[in-house]
Amino acid sequence: MTPRRLAVKALMHQEQAGYANLVLDAELKKCTPPMDGRDAAFATSVFYTTLEHLPLLDYLLNQVSKKPVEKLDAPVRAVLRAGLAQARYMKVPLPAAVNESVKLTRALGKSSAAGMVNAVLRRAAALSVKETDFTDPRERLRTYYCLSDSVAGLLWEQYGEEAFALAASLAQRPVTAVRVNTLRTDDAVLTNLLQDEGHLVMPGPWPHALLVTFSGSPAGSEAFRRGLFHVQGLASQYAALCVEARPGQRVLDLCAAPGGKSLTMAQQMKNTGTLLCGEFVQSRVPLLQKALDRCGATCARAVQNDATVHRADWPLFDRVLCDVPCSGLGVIAKKPDIRYKDLDGIENLYADQQKILQNGADSLAENGRLVYSTCTVNYKENQAQIREFLQKNPDFRVIVPEQNFPGAQTDAWGTLFLPHKTGTDGFFVAVLEKVST
Repeated sequence: MTPRRLAVKALMHQEQAGYANLVLDAELKKCTPPMDGRDAAFATSVFYTTLEHLPLLDYLLNQVSKKPVEKLDAPVRAVLRAGLAQARYMKVPLPAAVNESVKLTRALGKSSAAGMVNAVLRRAAALSVKETDFTDPRERLRTYYCLSDSVAGLLWEQYGEEAFALAASLAQRPVTAVRVNTLRTDDAVLTNLLQDEGHLVMPGPWPHALLVTFSGSPAGSEAFRRGLFHVQGLASQYAALCVEARPGQRVLDLCAAPGGKSLTMAQQMKNTGTLLCGEFVQSRVPLLQKALDRCGATCARAVQNDATVHRADWPLFDRVLCDVPCSGLGVIAKKPDIRYKDLDGIENLYADQQKILQNGADSLAENGRLVYSTCTVNYKENQAQIREFLQKNPDFRVIVPEQNFPGAQTDAWGTLFLPHKTGTDGFFVAVLEKVST
């Protein structure tokens, strides 16, 4: 199995629905013998690059193809998309991209289309396209910036002209940030260990945050296996730090998986007190506990729990984090599937978010702190949720966190991270305190 053939097969399966990472992993696992690291990395790059630019690739192909892309046979469609992605976005020389695509077309049993693939790829690769070619703003967001109609409409409605800069930033993956596990090491020791492993390390904006350019997968690092750090974006770290968990406290993380915020809070607690980490999906609970165990977070325990249902049998907590399920529109750079999300029925998500936030409030002790966070830039999941909550809960107030971040926007409802202004994931954090009566 060649890397290009694997990527094309994954693209064909992706059309039938499914999460991109699961589709790709399934294809990689089918390889016998396993694909070596370099080939797997190239296949992964072809797959994700194609997926990220799909509407614009189709637009270009349709300019030169006699038959619309959507009416081509699935293997031919996938080969054309992948070949054009390589030529335009991966710096693969055009002759190589074309020749390999033609060979792949034949290998997939579509020899009759080989000549067409050759001609269409050469013409499409030569086309010039720029943002201003799309005068309608929603069409520009859909085609040039490669977003679903639903996502394009939401961004245009809420951000206007700023939506273009925001959409452009969603294609730029932030540098990998890690959190130093202060239960086992310190910043200087971990920095030296990672550098010795061949990774490029820079200090982050606050203590115990490092920015790392890994030479391979972070999980392949010996320091990772020893539980000396966990991978966590800066905006996510910010949310956890805003909880201000302290040693000896009772802390609740209502929607904890995959566990990054829980780990940061356990470190703030110096592994004392109690940290309860809830997760709705039963199969994810052992994975969450494994992450806690790897880092030696003995004060923390993973449990299965539905965060939309209040647990009257639980004690009250000094700190509660509600990192609620959301549309994910702030992490498109990491999860390209979200680009093409259909937001129909999102009102059900809004309702669940409000239930979780209320349950978090009902679990909070007097003078406690409640943090609400999302990884989206959607106003209705962010500021609007806090406004509604405060109307129902006058005994709470929003406070401005001590932690600052360049470019983040703080108003009466919380702090918003917009990727084009912060260089991070899109995120929202609101810190609420219960006023004593």
